[in-house]
Amino acid sequence: MVRKDKNWRHFEDGDDRHDRTARMKPREKKSSKSSNLDKEFTVVESKWMDKFPDGFAARVVEVHKRFAFISPEQEQGQIKTRDVWLATIARKFLQAKREERNFVVVGDRVLCTKTSEDNAGLVTDLPQCVVQHLAPRNTLIKRLDPHRRELEHVLASNVDQLLIVASYAGPTVKWGLIDRYLVLAELQGVRPIIVLNKKDLLATEKKEFQDDCLANVNIYKGLGYQVISVQANSANAKKNIDFQELKMTLKGKVTMLSGHSGVGKSSLVNLFEPELVQAVEKNEAISYKGRHTTSYASFIKLGTGGYVIDTPGIRSFVLQDLSFRELSSGFVEFMEWTSKCKYEDCRHIDEPECAIQGARAEGKIAERRYQSYRGILLGTTGREGRVRDIAKGLILGRELEGDYDEDFGVSEEE
Repeated sequence: MVRKDKNWRHFEDGDDRHDRTARMKPREKKSSKSSNLDKEFTVVESKWMDKFPDGFAARVVEVHKRFAFISPEQEQGQIKTRDVWLATIARKFLQAKREERNFVVVGDRVLCTKTSEDNAGLVTDLPQCVVQHLAPRNTLIKRLDPHRRELEHVLASNVDQLLIVASYAGPTVKWGLIDRYLVLAELQGVRPIIVLNKKDLLATEKKEFQDDCLANVNIYKGLGYQVISVQANSANAKKNIDFQELKMTLKGKVTMLSGHSGVGKSSLVNLFEPELVQAVEKNEAISYKGRHTTSYASFIKLGTGGYVIDTPGIRSFVLQDLSFRELSSGFVEFMEWTSKCKYEDCRHIDEPECAIQGARAEGKIAERRYQSYRGILLGTTGREGRVRDIAKGLILGRELEGDYDEDFGVSEEE
């Protein structure tokens, strides 16, 4: 019998020499070129001008699906955020094998070359450029992509601080969410700052709730975390001593803001005299004179000093894969005790002679914080709703109580 296939020579069944499977190239060889392209994209700045002497350094200030906005940054820290360019990725890198969802993220420092071509396929009055190289990142705020778990979703890079914004009420503060952000900050080497907004509403709550809030604030302060209570919508907010403390904390730094929708992030940012930006319609034929700041993570210069990366309201958040050792190192109060456990691979759940359990029994580790650790470790908190024991060496993602939209920037703003 003769088999016919337009893509293959005619061959007789049973002839192994022409077996389709045998003639296929191994997957790893097929992707070797794209892997090399990925390595070529991230290049140290000292080598940038070797191939692109006419290029210029810039900072990514906003990212969309098919393009990004960048602002020139010839000297590090001196970002001309009012000088906005429309940028696309150099075409040769579009086929690169990636472990991340996006080529660039807000906060990235990149090398660009000018172009007069309509690279983005959009009607725009902005100058256009092509991103040729990405500088190695100092810090990352990242999660697992909820729809493609093999990919990392980097939300922002080169961040100095993470401002965790919550509200005492309307919506009610979620201490477990704050704990998860603290773990993320500790593991990435980013300084966390906790801001609790709407402190005026706290006085209207029941005394039991007020006492619980005060106890949790004292726990965080006792661990060395900076906790600031504000009322961002107050007419006298700028005169408040807490606001002055926060203003000095943000000055000269790149700070990412994150929190649930409705906690007052936008109101808080407005207190620091942010640069003027215009909201634009979300369609394919747009004339940009500014950047969209209501639905996309955006890099903004503050009039009081420093920069913030303002993000849309959170729905949920999947932490990067964590082992029990990594997770325990994200709880700063555990560090004194982990080396004193009897077993090196102690998960601090039900193992005998666990120093963490001993410290917990003596009140040296707060019960709520321990339960937060346990919930993340076993996957019993958040939306996953599954008990997953990693004693067998499994490394799992963790889900926060809320999430950015799939494309990080298409979710509704507060």
